[in-house]
Amino acid sequence: MSHPGILSGLTARAPGAGHRARAAALAFGMAAFAAATRAEARQQPPGDTLTLVRAVALARANNPTLAARGFEVRAAGARIGPAGALPDPTLTVGAMNYMLPSLSATRDPLSMNQVTLTQTLPINGALGFRRAAARSDSARTAYRRDAVELEIERDVRARYWELYHADRALEVMGRRRTVLREIANVATTMYAVGTAAQSDALRAQVAITRLSQEVAEMELQRYAAAAQLNALLGRAAETPVAIPSASGHAAHGAAMRALEMPEPESLDSLSALAEAQSPEILAARAGVDAARASWGATRHNTRPDLDLGVAYGQRPGSNDMLSLMVGVSVPVFRRARQYQLRDEAHAMAGAAEQDLAAARLQVRSALATARAQAETARRLVALYDQTLVPQASATYEAALAAYRVGRVDFATLLDAQTSLLEFEHDLHGYEAMYGTAVAELDRLTGRPFGETP
Repeated sequence: MSHPGILSGLTARAPGAGHRARAAALAFGMAAFAAATRAEARQQPPGDTLTLVRAVALARANNPTLAARGFEVRAAGARIGPAGALPDPTLTVGAMNYMLPSLSATRDPLSMNQVTLTQTLPINGALGFRRAAARSDSARTAYRRDAVELEIERDVRARYWELYHADRALEVMGRRRTVLREIANVATTMYAVGTAAQSDALRAQVAITRLSQEVAEMELQRYAAAAQLNALLGRAAETPVAIPSASGHAAHGAAMRALEMPEPESLDSLSALAEAQSPEILAARAGVDAARASWGATRHNTRPDLDLGVAYGQRPGSNDMLSLMVGVSVPVFRRARQYQLRDEAHAMAGAAEQDLAAARLQVRSALATARAQAETARRLVALYDQTLVPQASATYEAALAAYRVGRVDFATLLDAQTSLLEFEHDLHGYEAMYGTAVAELDRLTGRPFGETP
């Protein structure tokens, strides 16, 4: 951003009344610029302040993908009954043995009106296996729905942490802009009295302008994170979103464990928890049960089914007739049909078992990665908070004091100030990294948000 009123005060070198006037103009220009910035901030639309707990609750209630998976669970449950039900009986109505061409029912004693009812009874046991397969498939669908819910919770938490990092970064940039303006004032004052070079104030102004670019980029990142969060919450992407201030981590809710930075559980403990309740592993296990049940059904399909029938014949002018029938299916093409279906089901059962093994390996691998990220972020937060930020703060204060008396150059002061604010920025970045890693651990272990370990 260009500021002619500021730059115009930096055209001379020697001190004097004119220079003091230009210095006053510079200070006035900076004050006006700060006032304009504050006014612009006040014009921004107020956001919908979200705690993390409320954001997750909104996603559970309004996310359309999660709602779709819920309908799939209902559909899978509705398939259990039909899978174990008997085939529908067959009702046949016929006119039997009518004489031609008159179609008289009285000229032949075998002429009758007949009603036949037949029912197939799958006595080979396949019906029970098909019901078990449908029940296992319904369970697998429900576990997949739970997995989607945990994924959405993880994504909500990750986007929320992105907003947290962006807001903290913008706060750091705001402080940095304030400090840069103060440094520019110091450099201008020192230049006015002949104790600093004109280039110092110019460099400060360049740094302020470059910071404006960084602020714009960070605001874009924040807008993108808010749009993604709104999509997860099932609302318009442009809905303004605000999160509680960083002052007092308790403002984010007691359930936000990430800010407390506890040490992650051991990998073996996390893996055992995932084995017991991870929806991904449970869905794969239910898939194995469904495939094995389907294999059992195809093995029993080689055995014949039983058909029962009853027929009632009404003969005009003579006694009525009753017939009973028993039949069995004859699988004469079992090698081309039933055996092939059995082999297919056996192969699918093997594939399901390998999918379960792969799910276990993938979950443990992802647990190891997420745990390492959480532990690394936790250590780095402690390092930055207890060592780097305090040291950088002390270095900056010392550099500022030394610059005022001409003991260090402006570049040293600017580097010290930049290092301090970059360390503060990184500190909040590692907080967000820890929170995202914890969200991933909860997803992998099947632990809903807010549930304590």
